Amino acid sequence: MPGPSQHRRDQIEMHRSVADMYRGRARHRFAAEFQQERNDLLISLAPASAEGAALDLGCGTGITLNHLATRFERVIGLDISKEMLRGYEGGHRAGARVALLLADMTALPIAPASIDVILCRSALHHLDDEAAALAEMRRTLKPGGFLVIGEPANDNPLFRLARFCARRLPSFGKIHTIDRGYSRQQLFGLLRQAGLRVCREVRYGFIGYPLCDNPELVPVLKWLPAPLAAFAGRALRTLDRLLARVPLIRGLSWYVMLQARRAEDEEPARA
Repeated sequence: MPGPSQHRRDQIEMHRSVADMYRGRARHRFAAEFQQERNDLLISLAPASAEGAALDLGCGTGITLNHLATRFERVIGLDISKEMLRGYEGGHRAGARVALLLADMTALPIAPASIDVILCRSALHHLDDEAAALAEMRRTLKPGGFLVIGEPANDNPLFRLARFCARRLPSFGKIHTIDRGYSRQQLFGLLRQAGLRVCREVRYGFIGYPLCDNPELVPVLKWLPAPLAAFAGRALRTLDRLLARVPLIRGLSWYVMLQARRAEDEEPARA
């Protein structure tokens, strides 16, 4: 099994090769609207601080940075791939509020207890050492600060089967070197071991998730006429929101978003 340095090289190469693909998703209206809805919901879990600092870990092409800049005085976007960071094309609108860092999430070049809100969107499952990354998040988070994390969920046996099949598609290896979903128990356990505790949990994405979020792996809507695909995407997102309200179904989503704080200064978890 490759060591951390090899894994880091693999991740850099993988993200270099898919940077254009990530940017290209925005060309599909159904995918862009899906991403926007999910990002808005994730950022809504980050309490605004007019004089505070926000850190977006694994920021990719920076699709959340300008939104964060409307809520925080300083915003840092950090990614391991310079090709991903080059894809951030909206920085001029946010002005001096946004800074970009090329760095590894497991060794953050950031002072301890200096960040009010850390956003980590779909990045943890790419790492071979989640514990080290979470420990760094805990280290850099201010007392009373918040970690907002979104990750693929793996509680649904049908979704586990779908992931098993997807890993065998020829296109999968071009998109991921490590890819995993987390059960609720696994993700809560990782946070707890890092000295963090969940205070809010939001489940997201059921039928619409694979169709709207992954047009490369599941290209169903991609081949429809654009207006029809956009309409289908909106209908699927509406259905997903309704399913998220059903108690027996909501825990079986494709995606989970958590708001966490340091164990010594947070509230008990609530849905």
